Amino acid sequence: MKRYIYKLPEEEFYEFLLKYPFGVEVLKKNGEITFATYEPIGELLPLKVEEVKTDWQNWKESFKPVEVEDFVILPPWKKPIFIKPGMAFGTGLHPTTQLCIKAIKEHLQEGWSVLDVGTGSGILAIVSKMLGASKVLGIDISEEAIRECRENAGLNGVEVECIKAQPREISGEFDLVVANLEIKIFEEVLKDILPKIRKVGIFSGLYREEDLERFSKLLNEPPTKVYEQEDWFCVVVMYN
Repeated sequence: MKRYIYKLPEEEFYEFLLKYPFGVEVLKKNGEITFATYEPIGELLPLKVEEVKTDWQNWKESFKPVEVEDFVILPPWKKPIFIKPGMAFGTGLHPTTQLCIKAIKEHLQEGWSVLDVGTGSGILAIVSKMLGASKVLGIDISEEAIRECRENAGLNGVEVECIKAQPREISGEFDLVVANLEIKIFEEVLKDILPKIRKVGIFSGLYREEDLERFSKLLNEPPTKVYEQEDWFCVVVMYN
């Protein structure tokens, strides 16, 4: 694979990015921007062309989003999610949210139904819908959270049902259930959540080993998989 190295003044570089349909790899910033692409740019003369031995995954990881004024320039394989700043939990910055997204991406199958317990801003419900879920229901006990969930679903152009409800008030089963809650809340409502799971349950909001042990005692069976990030845990349970 060939990598083409270019250099442009900073202002010209950002103007170029707004028109260039693919990602670039920024190598150096010092008044001028040195960057690389993996295909030639017709109107620019490269500083050099070099052979690069890499696999596709590493090549993709080298392309990062770039912020220019009010714009964020993304490679085509990145999926933007718009979340309006508000009072509800779930901006995507917290490790528990990130762990849930990782678990959903790994386990959700296209066409499945999803229940998001404690939906907050609705980010996990929105991600589920964007990944191919057929029906997505987000529930929360906060009116503010329900308003934000609906607004954020609209911002992202996805159909997510958001209602004020407790898990015990929801009837039926869902292929995948995700709940990002505190351990004290799990101790109160997990018994109402488990019967809603048809195939996969994803649970996060567990801090350090103590919370993980307390949660494990509440389950009817051992976790199938456990994710960890910065002392926060996410537990996956799969049913046959």
